[in-house]
Amino acid sequence: MLLSEQGASQGVPWRLAVDREVDGEALRVWERPARTCGAPTIVLVHGFEEKWSDWAPLTGHLPGGERLLALDLPWRNGSRHLWAERGSSTAWLERALDLLPAHPDAVVAHSFGATTQLELLTRRTGRPCVPTVLVAPVFRPHDQPVDARFFHEAIGRFRGVLADGLRARLGPRAERIPADIVEVMISKVRERVEPHGFLQFYAMLSRTPELPLHRITAPVLVVSGTHDPSAPPAAIDELLASVRDIRLHQDPELTHFCQLQQPDRVAAQVSAFLAETAPYHNDEEAISA
Repeated sequence: MLLSEQGASQGVPWRLAVDREVDGEALRVWERPARTCGAPTIVLVHGFEEKWSDWAPLTGHLPGGERLLALDLPWRNGSRHLWAERGSSTAWLERALDLLPAHPDAVVAHSFGATTQLELLTRRTGRPCVPTVLVAPVFRPHDQPVDARFFHEAIGRFRGVLADGLRARLGPRAERIPADIVEVMISKVRERVEPHGFLQFYAMLSRTPELPLHRITAPVLVVSGTHDPSAPPAAIDELLASVRDIRLHQDPELTHFCQLQQPDRVAAQVSAFLAETAPYHNDEEAISA
């Protein structure tokens, strides 16, 4: 099956490479074939309430020879978010990666998907680690206790991300839609997503301080906005201090949905990182617990 979804392919045909129902949830892999022999295979992991095709603005700024595999995951836009009853986000990402038609050379993940990929990198799964780009990851440092204040702030942050995500996906159309209509649209999203979606967001945010980041052996690049509350300065400092091979690119003009709103800047960082880390060979040396 070939797809030329408006705004997704930008003239480049994508095809549905994998369409599988796993434990009651649909898992799909959309593929844009490589146009250059020996080009890397890049897996794209979308964030919470996003779609696989949300990567289109960014992929349109990549060199173009890559083989792209965009995952369509249970926390997609439109979900009722009951997927956690049958596994954590990390378990679902593992299931999707097991369906890939080729071994990836790199992973690029956004927001909730980025944190899920980060957690997966800390686990001994038997799967080789690959260079990973974390775009606007959600992360909480150790020095922020899980208390009533944190819970209240997490709700506010979650609702803010939902609203910002809707506006980002609307793009220029958001300026032509009356503000009260946009607010109604945001309310409808919240009604569908809460409480199940929030509980999964909160659970992930609560456990990030306990992730054994020292186990990560693959090169990692974090791309985020300087003022993105999803990863405050203390969180970035903790990532830099804990992951052995990590790079950071922060830009005050990058939003949380920079892959949609500033795709050229993010794509430039992704391309430079992949050029620097390829070919990457996992030495599979023993990692201390």
